[in-house]
Amino acid sequence: MKKTFLFILSFTALFSFAQEKAAPVASQSNNMKAAVINDSSQLYEEAYELYQSEEYDLALEKINAAIKLDKRKIDFYDLKCYILIKLKRNKEIIETATYAISLNPKDAKFYEIRGNTYYFDFEPEKALQDYRKMITLDQTNDRYYNNYLKLLNEKRLDQEMINLYPVFEKALPGIKENSDNQFLHDVYFYFSLPFERAKNYEKAKALLTEAINQKDSGSMYYNNRGLIYQETGDLKLALQDLNKAIEIKSDEPSYYENRFSIYFQAKDYENARKDLLKILALGNNDSYIYANLGNTYQMQGKSKEAVENYEIALIKDPKNTSVITNAAYGYFDLGNTVKAKAYFEKALAIDPKEIDILIGLAVIYNEEKNEAQKTKILSKITEYTDYKPSKNLLKELIKEHYIYTEKFQKAWEKLF
Repeated sequence: MKKTFLFILSFTALFSFAQEKAAPVASQSNNMKAAVINDSSQLYEEAYELYQSEEYDLALEKINAAIKLDKRKIDFYDLKCYILIKLKRNKEIIETATYAISLNPKDAKFYEIRGNTYYFDFEPEKALQDYRKMITLDQTNDRYYNNYLKLLNEKRLDQEMINLYPVFEKALPGIKENSDNQFLHDVYFYFSLPFERAKNYEKAKALLTEAINQKDSGSMYYNNRGLIYQETGDLKLALQDLNKAIEIKSDEPSYYENRFSIYFQAKDYENARKDLLKILALGNNDSYIYANLGNTYQMQGKSKEAVENYEIALIKDPKNTSVITNAAYGYFDLGNTVKAKAYFEKALAIDPKEIDILIGLAVIYNEEKNEAQKTKILSKITEYTDYKPSKNLLKELIKEHYIYTEKFQKAWEKLF
């Protein structure tokens, strides 16, 4: 019977817009020009105060008046963009940022503002182009990396993420000097993801450790590092990290799902069962939760409870061959070979080449002393799968993603 685990990496982090703006001080030698600029600077300061007071419509009127007096003052467009962000006027944000870029093509912040707006306007390719330009202009802003990496991760542009890492690493001293950096922990987190997917577990683990060092309350960092420890066979450290993730965020079902898989792998079936029940209590009642609960009860020798949970899973997902097959194994352990046979045959009709189904039917036909059908099924194992029927076949499968009760293993060995 197959395990039904679903490992859940956390990918979530949020875009943030900087909103702290300092009013500039302007001075010019020409008296008339200075008067105009002073007037525009005063309007800017009034617009900024209104922005801080959340009076965005009035703030927009003031900043527009300032821009009318001095169309080339770059800070005016910066503040206007942030006012428009609050007013959710995406088209005007893009227009304003684009004009500011025409005034100063080397100002990274306007590429970020426009890129963020494209992102929220569901134009990720345009956002990506702006983020790429933004990073070439300023490699010392942790927020820029955060937003850029978030989009790269969503698009699974892993090689671009990996290629960006040396740029970030070289700029890191300058980033750390900036007392305003608030996103460094998430930057490390995002960088860990492509390395994890590339199975460079040591690098991914090191980056997650850096994320934890920056912010030890990041539950997702512990979750992901725990899964890497599990993947590399260190179940004790994996469990420690999942325990910490749950301690930080006790209402996140995915953390219990991941801890369940660690408990199950460690053959701590009672704690595995408790985590599955906790997941159900938190409101996740998907079919695979009941399927895993069935597997857990089965490994505890509680075939009745196992079958009950498989049947619930099948109500939710009636054509899931893994669950149908596992239910068949449960009925076999209960001694109900008629029901077991019916379920194995139902699964076989959907997936005629699955080794787990063929093995189950071979045992059933052997129990029925139906030599012809048993021989036919054993030949199909050879024909349709990469395995050869032998007394030790189940031991080979157990090393992969299959589980079998002691009763079924003994029944299989009787074939030889």
